[in-house]
Amino acid sequence: MTNAEKLEKYADYLSERELAIQTGKTYLKQAENFLDFLGGRAITRKEVIDYKKKLLEQNSKIATCNLYIVALNRYLKYAGHDDFCVKTRRIQNRQCPDNIISINEYRDMLMYARESGREKYYCIMRTLALTGIRVSELSGCTVESLEIGKFIICNKGKSREIYLPEKLVKELREYCIQEGISKGVIFRGNTGKAISRTAVYKMFIQIADYVGVPKKKAHPHSFRHLFAITYMQKYSNLFELADLLGHSSLETTRIYTATTAEEKRKKINKLEL
Repeated sequence: MTNAEKLEKYADYLSERELAIQTGKTYLKQAENFLDFLGGRAITRKEVIDYKKKLLEQNSKIATCNLYIVALNRYLKYAGHDDFCVKTRRIQNRQCPDNIISINEYRDMLMYARESGREKYYCIMRTLALTGIRVSELSGCTVESLEIGKFIICNKGKSREIYLPEKLVKELREYCIQEGISKGVIFRGNTGKAISRTAVYKMFIQIADYVGVPKKKAHPHSFRHLFAITYMQKYSNLFELADLLGHSSLETTRIYTATTAEEKRKKINKLEL
């Protein structure tokens, strides 16, 4: 069987598992890379370990490397080689959230987006910061959802309601009137389909550069973090926040109860010892 035939069958297998689209693409791409690495050789434990070493050499970020290892293991299990699965690299749990955009930086980006005519990105920043959704979940925000003030997100076999604050609903209605959007997805790309994560990320980086916000703070997920931290500071309800963010484990949410590394440093500097 050729690699193309193997990948076609594997694609069908992944499709039957109803995985998230991006997850399925990642699994399929890594299977393709692994088969190319083998070059027709049989799958052995040595080959798998050698391929893992290659992944570690090519990817400096542990999280990225681990994602590829998980994808590799998925293919190995599918191919009947469960005993060849390899371990991911251990990541030390973060004790505090860092590189998160501040309220002032957020407002600077908002102001520049509006003043420079980037109303779409102004509204996207507002939506991310006021709801805590992931950028991939923006497609759930539709004209119809504005009428009921919420929409439902289905992700990884789970569903949750996203509530839209009244002030956000008002701004999004004005944006829809301005852009002539009468139904369906509100935030769209050039093709008319839901805007991509890449397009949002690139524009956020550009806006951040103009106003002097560090690029590492301008990624779309930073606005979700800002929502979480602001919510915890105001309401101190971890269970509610976990529900709003769609976290299965409170441990994932608990990071927002911790002070940042910078805050820790400031407190240490004030110690009179």
